[in-house]
Amino acid sequence: MELDFPYGKTEITVEEYEGQIDAEEIADHLAEGTTGDPAPRVESFIYTMPQFLDWLDSSGRDYPWRHTTDPWRVYATEILLQRTRADAVANIYEGFFDRFPSPNALMKSNDEMIYTQIKSLGFGNQRTRSLKEAAELCVTQYDGTVPADLDALQQPWRVGPYSARACLLFAFNQPISLVDSNIARIIERVFGYQMPNQPHKKDSVYELVDTLIPDTPELARSITFAFLDLGALICTEPHPKCNECPLNSCCLFTEPL
Repeated sequence: MELDFPYGKTEITVEEYEGQIDAEEIADHLAEGTTGDPAPRVESFIYTMPQFLDWLDSSGRDYPWRHTTDPWRVYATEILLQRTRADAVANIYEGFFDRFPSPNALMKSNDEMIYTQIKSLGFGNQRTRSLKEAAELCVTQYDGTVPADLDALQQPWRVGPYSARACLLFAFNQPISLVDSNIARIIERVFGYQMPNQPHKKDSVYELVDTLIPDTPELARSITFAFLDLGALICTEPHPKCNECPLNSCCLFTEPL
């Protein structure tokens, strides 16, 4: 399968998206955390999908790791992106992978060398440990390759569900949902859904977001990037730019005065 980098597939019709998701299942999951009948909200959301992906195509963020499906690059980048700005990772991206092009190359390096490459991101010691353990996992248990396994990807220190699921989606083209603060905030605002504390740790939230993600990998990729970029650029906390939002017509959120 060939992907259209950086985002995946950004041209879609309402009928195409509607045919790849189950609107009733989405509404059933939403009913557990909303008041009123969620079905009309789901229908309204479905009809915004073409303009949502048009927005991504014209306004989404473009980073070097969005131009590859190389598992090591994707996996290591997700660790680099933890608790730091994406622009900061972009600044060191090429230099990092020139120095550590494979798990084996990083595992053979000493901690000081790794730390020097990533210290500008902050949390250098913790990040060094996570990267080293990720490389050791690949080399010692998977013959130098990154495993396409959700549990295995979370074995290294401080590598959680988000990083592991992102690796499966962006490297192995598995249509799996991601949940972070941006995505949780958009779902909460658009559908009037009451998010639990720490939504990224709740199975119910993953199950809900899963229903919004199509089985087509290139669409799963683009819709996920659309959510991530919308949350970072438009649907921000605390003051979203609602007048610029491609989901404005289907969103229930009203900014407090």
